Amino acid sequence: MRQWLLCVFALTVVVSCSSQQQYVNRYDNFNADSIIQNERILLAYYKCVMEKGPCTKDGKNFKRVLPETISTACGRCSPKQKVVVRKLLLGIRAKSEPRFFELLDKYDPSRLNREALYTFLVTGN
Repeated sequence: MRQWLLCVFALTVVVSCSSQQQYVNRYDNFNADSIIQNERILLAYYKCVMEKGPCTKDGKNFKRVLPETISTACGRCSPKQKVVVRKLLLGIRAKSEPRFFELLDKYDPSRLNREALYTFLVTGN
């Protein structure tokens, strides 16, 4: 009986950990610099996630995870993804602060997670 309870406990831990999985590592090596340095491409991604223009396949994927990424300050991101997300958000902010705040207002309208997001942008954690 004791071994069975231990097994159930272990399975519960595994299941609860798997529900907090990181995002797919498809974008671990995404070249954020190439997007930030190209105003046309950066604007296209921005328009996509703001629902002001068409989306590429990558744009659709970013748009799908962006609400959670912003609301959790990249909580499910791998270390490599944190670098990419941080770089992209800081790049948008550097290029156009009004667009940056418009993006945050769209995906965190209640501003409940701004402090955590700002900490993430400053520290990378």
